[in-house]
Amino acid sequence: MLYNVILSVPIVLLFCVLLYKCLLDFGLSPKSAKHAVLLEEDFDCRAAYPNEWKTFGFALGVRVLVMVAALFCIMIGSNEQVSLWDCLAKLRLWDANHYINLIDKGYSAYQENGEHLFLVFYPCYVWLVRIVKLIIPNTELAGALVSALCFSWGCCWVHKLAFESYDKSVADDAVLFLSVFPFSFFFGTVMTEGLFLLTTAAALYYAHKHKWLAFGIWGAFAALTRMIGILVVLPGVIEFFKSVKPLVVPIKASMKRLAQKAMYIPLLFLPCLGMLGYWLLNYLVDGNPFAYMIHQQHWYQGPMWVTDTLKYIVSYLGRQFQQSMAWAVWLPELILFIVFFAILVLSLRSRKNSSSILAYAFCYLIANYSLSWLLSGGRYLSCGFVFFILLAALVKNRSELRTYVIVVESLFLGIFLFGYVSGTQIM
Repeated sequence: MLYNVILSVPIVLLFCVLLYKCLLDFGLSPKSAKHAVLLEEDFDCRAAYPNEWKTFGFALGVRVLVMVAALFCIMIGSNEQVSLWDCLAKLRLWDANHYINLIDKGYSAYQENGEHLFLVFYPCYVWLVRIVKLIIPNTELAGALVSALCFSWGCCWVHKLAFESYDKSVADDAVLFLSVFPFSFFFGTVMTEGLFLLTTAAALYYAHKHKWLAFGIWGAFAALTRMIGILVVLPGVIEFFKSVKPLVVPIKASMKRLAQKAMYIPLLFLPCLGMLGYWLLNYLVDGNPFAYMIHQQHWYQGPMWVTDTLKYIVSYLGRQFQQSMAWAVWLPELILFIVFFAILVLSLRSRKNSSSILAYAFCYLIANYSLSWLLSGGRYLSCGFVFFILLAALVKNRSELRTYVIVVESLFLGIFLFGYVSGTQIM
């Protein structure tokens, strides 16, 4: 009990600071409201956005290099002749194997012991790859191609968001840090990470631009890709109220602005359609819109307060420290939580950091670490693109620290990539 209280204190304090920052952006004081208005007036006066094809090409190039490195690792680790297609098949590990079966068989046919246990995997990626498979008949190749292209396109949205929130150097570094993140190799596998990055980054960008229909559509796809995709609603709501500034006095003027923009409020919750679509899939396949909640028990998954999750991570790390599982799963998850939490805390000092981005980062980190059996923390955090934007802003004008970040990320990317293709429990 005392352990949970002690660990919860910094989390609650951070939440309170973020809440206060949001209230300032909503016009809690005349000074903050004036500052918000100036930001909004200057919004369209920034330098022209550079050619996004350069960002797309860079991101895709990194994915190709990582895939080539993976093939080298497979070839070096094999004692027999291995073809290119055999190498692709060797990447069919962990959840990738389930996604491939869902793509090939569908949700109704892919069962285990007569149960639709794989309804826990959200369908947007599965359906998209099935469409691409009409052109590219090989499932592994079609899935890897979709993942890589979605990642590259997603990096364009990350770059745009960082460019308009900061500048080109921060935007460039954000994409670089994201691309060489130790678990970024998952963006080239048959998993949802590439598509989830694309949909969430696009949703947050359009929320930042206050283009609510585009935000709602991308948000719906995000919610149909992964459970926590629904979190994009939060930055959308924050950006909406930042534009209205309901706490600015006089209240009558605030209410007038709110009435003028009330027509956009339903669009803020358009991402919920993605969640409804997933419930419909559960109903059609298993006769219960919430069947996935039952099937999650098979995977030992369920909600758990973040401090309890950290407690069992530390416990397993201590008990299995001399085993592969500790170094492949528990130690990286513990270190990444500390690092990402520190990035968020340090980012509070700058007024340039948007409250919507900070709030999304906080909720994304806590949501991913509030699971009863967290085995893929590194993979989940690879899609937390806002952290890489915040990190890029923190190391700006700190060339030595920037170099250190790139070297450390690249080093561990190679280590975890080799471990993954070797069959280590990196999932």
